[in-house]
Amino acid sequence: MKKVNGRANLRALHLRSACVILVVACNLLIPFANTAGARGSRQAASADFPVVDPLYIYTQLAYLTANFQQREAGYVANQGHDRFAAYWTQEMARNLQGFGLQVTRDNFFIQGWQGHPASLPAFNMEVSIPGLTHPEQEVVIGCHYDGEINSSESAFDDTSGCAYELGVGEALGNYWRSHHLYPTRTIRFVIFDAEEQGVFGSFHYLNNTINGDLENVTAMFNEEQSGINYPARYLGQLANPFMPDYINVTPLQDNAAYPGHIHLTALQRQRVVSFRQLSAQAIPAVFSQFRAEGYSSLAFYDNQRQNSVQPIFSPDQQTNIHVRDDPSSNSDQVPFIYAGLPVAMVTGDQSYYDPHPEPWAYPYDLPQDTLSLMNTYTGGSSRMSPALALALALPAMFTTWMLNQPSIGGSVPADGSPLAAISDIGQTVAGQPLSLNVTAFDPARSGASLTPGWNFGDGATATGNSVSHTYSSTGTYTLTLTVASPGGTRVVKKVLNIGTASKVYSNPYSPLRGKNTPNSAVKIPSSDDALPAQPPLAAPFAQLASPVASATTLAVAPTETVMGRQSTSSSSPGVTLPWVIALACLVLLIGSLGIWLLVVARRKRNG
Repeated sequence: MKKVNGRANLRALHLRSACVILVVACNLLIPFANTAGARGSRQAASADFPVVDPLYIYTQLAYLTANFQQREAGYVANQGHDRFAAYWTQEMARNLQGFGLQVTRDNFFIQGWQGHPASLPAFNMEVSIPGLTHPEQEVVIGCHYDGEINSSESAFDDTSGCAYELGVGEALGNYWRSHHLYPTRTIRFVIFDAEEQGVFGSFHYLNNTINGDLENVTAMFNEEQSGINYPARYLGQLANPFMPDYINVTPLQDNAAYPGHIHLTALQRQRVVSFRQLSAQAIPAVFSQFRAEGYSSLAFYDNQRQNSVQPIFSPDQQTNIHVRDDPSSNSDQVPFIYAGLPVAMVTGDQSYYDPHPEPWAYPYDLPQDTLSLMNTYTGGSSRMSPALALALALPAMFTTWMLNQPSIGGSVPADGSPLAAISDIGQTVAGQPLSLNVTAFDPARSGASLTPGWNFGDGATATGNSVSHTYSSTGTYTLTLTVASPGGTRVVKKVLNIGTASKVYSNPYSPLRGKNTPNSAVKIPSSDDALPAQPPLAAPFAQLASPVASATTLAVAPTETVMGRQSTSSSSPGVTLPWVIALACLVLLIGSLGIWLLVVARRKRNG
């Protein structure tokens, strides 16, 4: 009996040892699983607004600059210019798939460069998402996609803005899906054409495309040249200060850039003041969110050319972001500021053509403006710069925070009724036909047939997705759209002021030359690929997929719905790796039990 008890005790000892091995192994491995999934859990715990993905934005910038070059407006069809517009539109539609989007191509005449008349019309592209609670109100988010005569990639100006506008769309789509929300107001994503020739695309958009609906525009965001800004340091060197970032907003009074152009009504002034205050509040919120997502440090090169990890997005560094009256009056925000609307243009360095440029003055609107040079300015080498990815994500995160504010964009859950929005409303002039259409869908009943009904407020009515109406007399009319489904009815009302002529805003720019003279005061640095590689950014969400769409086959017809990709991935490391760890623990358990059984069997043979 004593021998039997000893063997029993020995078996118990082996079993306890196996359990100890298992527990120790799992405790050693589980932290790695938690680290791998930490990004997703941090996002779920901390994000109360749409969070952008820096790697997605950088990847889009790399794809756009590599595949769509030499983007003059008005000269060559089906090449870099047109293919850029087609790809960007399809990618934005993919990001916003499932929200009843509408795609519109808006052609307009341009003269072309000085002494070189255009042979084709220019065109803006618009992707609209209907709002749920206030579909009659809208937010405009824009960038420009055209380039100079001799530009190649136009990476900084303004492929960067169009890339992070895609990042804004991706963040919004993911946020709405994961939170089962819809935008409160209608959101219009636009790429403007012919900006380099004289800001013609945005002036056409304001004076013609949405001219009859300006009172319903709650804000405009001009996504301009970014990346040469905080949290990057020039050449990635720790000895250089952070490069500043600027949020240029609608001035409250005339300044050097807008002499005689600021005529705000009392209501407009109130809205602009509120918008400026929100812009300042966005900075600490955005910094906090970056840190919550794990972006709290970045490597810079010390005086020994070695990586030195330093804090970023800390509260004391918020002074690198400057909210100021727009001092430039040189891009697509200009007509919207003329109209007295709340506007923000977030931009990095613009000092290249100044008489006394900054040490990091970047050569935009020149052939040297490439992604490789942007990597060099922000990271020292031509390799992918983590600082550049974050510098691109910063204005995008500012935009998503602002769009999530109830007074700007907002988001709400579905209420059972269909979503519907009236299309852009052009010039509202008596005796002039007004073309209208609707985007409508029922989120609870995919494919449901919806019949819009129109009441023009002058006794006339119509049905159908696209209608045209002519107001015979001047006056104020209430345009009413009614869309019914089995779940409920959506009614959208807009007040139209029909006059003898539309109020248009004069463009101060004549057609430009198309070629800029390099600034001899600026020495453009060479990349130093002998520098040690900087630690890469961790992918914060699902596995990043590189763009694969064929640019030669993309085509988007006017006012058509474009289907897109799913927003989630089954290969997310935050989901997969914990299962791998669990499997490893199971293998350890089986192995430990196997060892115990072998020991028991050997002792039986010896006993």
